[in-house]
Amino acid sequence: MTASFSLPSGCIIRPAQATDRTTIRNLLTQFRQEILPPVSQAEWTMRIVAVGLLGGVGIHLGLTLGLQSLWNLLWGPGVVVGLGILTAAFVNWQGEWENFWVIEYHNQLVACAKLRQHQRYSLLHDVYVLPEWRSQGLGSFLVAHLGEQANKPLYLTCLPKLTQFYMRLGFRPVSTKTLSPLIQYDLGIPGRMEVIPLVLR
Repeated sequence: MTASFSLPSGCIIRPAQATDRTTIRNLLTQFRQEILPPVSQAEWTMRIVAVGLLGGVGIHLGLTLGLQSLWNLLWGPGVVVGLGILTAAFVNWQGEWENFWVIEYHNQLVACAKLRQHQRYSLLHDVYVLPEWRSQGLGSFLVAHLGEQANKPLYLTCLPKLTQFYMRLGFRPVSTKTLSPLIQYDLGIPGRMEVIPLVLR
């Protein structure tokens, strides 16, 4: 399928390397800033109310039990939970970069995508091209290349406005009801945003 697409002169596609981790993280931050809807006033209000309630409960417990007793009660579980969260985040990110493919132009990463392959299917995530490199075929080449590498079927979710882009590359809409709960979870269904599940067979 990549025979139908070409990269601009000077661009190469390759698997991500450990040295790409920081740049990939920066690309993903840009990606999320572009696609995530801004937090609504109602969400901000709910967050403030939740923090206020937690603070109120903490003050009440502190006054009822005494600060030393409250500290003794919460210190151990707090440390365990905190270390667990840090360990999970570290382990998760340490292995994630290995699933990425990147397009590089003169040692600068200009596009990335994550291909997670399982025995019976694959998942495509985080397809992102820097704004100044769009409409030059990089996204099409990257998706087509990973489509060739993937164990089929290859699933992804996209914003409604990108459905036609992926359909031109051979993907077809698939009903959420036909997806296993594990695939739905891996694709982030349901999530904060409206997304369309697609499949390449």
